Amino acid sequence: MRHYELAVIGSGSGGREAALLGARKGLRTVVIERDRIGGSCFHRGCYAVRSLQACSRQFRDSWKSGRFGNRRDLQKATLDGWMTIQRQVSLRLVDQFQEKLQRFGVDLIQGHGSLLDDRTLQVIDAQGHKSTLTGENIIVATGSRPDFDDRSYLRAVNSDRLLTLNVLPHHFAIIGAGYIGCEFASIYRRLGAEVTLIERLDRVLPGWEPEAGNHVAESLTTRGVKILLNFDAGLNDLAEHETAVRVRSRDGQAVEAEMVLVATGRKPNSQGLGLHALGIDDASALAVDSSMRLSRPGLYAVGDVTGLGFLDSTAYSQANVAINAILGKESRLDHRGIPRCIHTEPAIATVGCTESEAAGSGVEFAVASTSMRLVSDDDRSLVDPEPTVVKIIINPQSRTLLGCLVIGDHAAVIANVAAIAIHSKMPIEQLREIPMAQPSAADALINTLRALD
Repeated sequence: MRHYELAVIGSGSGGREAALLGARKGLRTVVIERDRIGGSCFHRGCYAVRSLQACSRQFRDSWKSGRFGNRRDLQKATLDGWMTIQRQVSLRLVDQFQEKLQRFGVDLIQGHGSLLDDRTLQVIDAQGHKSTLTGENIIVATGSRPDFDDRSYLRAVNSDRLLTLNVLPHHFAIIGAGYIGCEFASIYRRLGAEVTLIERLDRVLPGWEPEAGNHVAESLTTRGVKILLNFDAGLNDLAEHETAVRVRSRDGQAVEAEMVLVATGRKPNSQGLGLHALGIDDASALAVDSSMRLSRPGLYAVGDVTGLGFLDSTAYSQANVAINAILGKESRLDHRGIPRCIHTEPAIATVGCTESEAAGSGVEFAVASTSMRLVSDDDRSLVDPEPTVVKIIINPQSRTLLGCLVIGDHAAVIANVAAIAIHSKMPIEQLREIPMAQPSAADALINTLRALD
């Protein structure tokens, strides 16, 4: 029986980061993966969708340049090509990940892993062969899946299944205006599909600040996406016909489309791991403390399976906290210190507290916001400057940054600079005097800070 200092179940965002960080810190590490290496992140999540976004943006730019004609067969062929590129990107990422595992001496075992006790794991491979191993510390990083089960439908799909299809519907409806729904609305609209985006609440991106959702909604509407708010779709009332599917709201409204994407959320992959037998509730998200510990010593959970966030940045931060705890370097997860980014159009990123959170905390704060046409290090921005909005929240007493919201192409880069300032508690006077490469996306943040005088 093989023994490891660290065993990680799952190779998605959280598992990948935990395994590589643990190995770099000298822990003898194994990764157990029952599905495709890299998990949802590489094949069905962030990187998969972003590769399609990149293809669709290039298609848009080429279309505008007049190099393509508006022909249906061209659009169909283009979607085929995009899906091929998406799979190629996923395979390249897998190869790079496996190279890193080999470089740091991490073992990779493919199969379904489950706990026999606090320290013993059983792995069953695709052929049904069983093996066991032990781990001094075990991290559960099994991710999540779409909460809509589409197995009984032909024309109503979840995001996992959508990424296996190369069919371009004439009319594409999306239930759920979160970041997944908004991303796919952009992609399919660029290919010429008629897109209807349906949301049961009163705004797009309901989990984000209102101005972020407003900018994305305006962008989608400008490009011809129809947005229906306060439309509470009854998923049990989806009516499929030979060539279409009808979506009804609970108050009687109806939308008919050739295909419907149900993007109403995700649920954790917490069951079937042997946790229930150890007294750990696995009925939904796994409950962890601020150091990512489960209720049994030596057991941890990171990533989507904890239900604490469904973005890569959250999974990475949780993995770092868990490894530090294993190494005896206590650290605690600070959600406000984790940058969040979604690759809608425009992209949105935020870090620290929001304006509403600052107002509710009773702490004194000040807000500054700028809207600009940004010239960055991207050559194209010299010809076509990038519309960018930066909103910052500061503590007027300490003159430190409390939060930052960015809307624009370089949102992630700008928010990362803000995150460094928040973590270091650097006074804004010091931050805005730091020399930086010119031109760059960071100028958007610096210019906003300078507007405070």
